[in-house]
Amino acid sequence: MNENNMLDNHPWLNQMMQTQAGRMQALIDILYLANTTWLYTFSIIYPLFGIIFGIILLQGSLSEQGKKIGKTCLILGIINLALVAIIVVLIIALGSAITKMIPYSI
Repeated sequence: MNENNMLDNHPWLNQMMQTQAGRMQALIDILYLANTTWLYTFSIIYPLFGIIFGIILLQGSLSEQGKKIGKTCLILGIINLALVAIIVVLIIALGSAITKMIPYSI
């Protein structure tokens, strides 16, 4: 029996297969979002991870979606690294200014 004939004879089977396909697509979307969320989170927490992983995805990915994720990881890593550098410079500058304001008395 041909698959098309079986689907024509049993409309409930066609509907069930469409429902299953929709559920499978929803599961794939959830896994994709969870995966990219973890990649973005690690890119924010560990900027070097974001930079390295972003470069790897930009250079090695064949899909546009993979390159987009790599670009986002790279941007998040660079922004976070720049923010950390600015905060370190501010802490050093403020620490130096505060120590100059406090008189030395031994």
